[in-house]
Amino acid sequence: MPFKRFFRRAEEEEEEIDIEDYLNELSIREGKIIEREDITYIKPMDLDPEGGGVDEAIRELEKNNIVVLNVKQLLRNKILLRDVVKKLRENCIDLDGDIGRISSEKILLVPTSMRIIHRGS
Repeated sequence: MPFKRFFRRAEEEEEEIDIEDYLNELSIREGKIIEREDITYIKPMDLDPEGGGVDEAIRELEKNNIVVLNVKQLLRNKILLRDVVKKLRENCIDLDGDIGRISSEKILLVPTSMRIIHRGS
């Protein structure tokens, strides 16, 4: 392999990759997704600083979808965050789903007949 070509390959490997852009380029779907009832979707959602978005997350759970909920906006308000998690937990129990923490900013909600195996279990 020529010397110049070796350095070009090393530079290409060191380039940072935007994962979201890269995955979008690989997407097998084009255009807008029309949701079907016979498919379970994984829905990323954000809660706003006042806890808005909880009802929407619960509706997605009722549709048998998996919700990855970003609670970053609530981290400064521990009381509101506790109340939101309590409401989500109660609804998960009512719907025979499950709730778990992915990270300090993300909560996972899964629908009926799915369970999350928590660390240490």
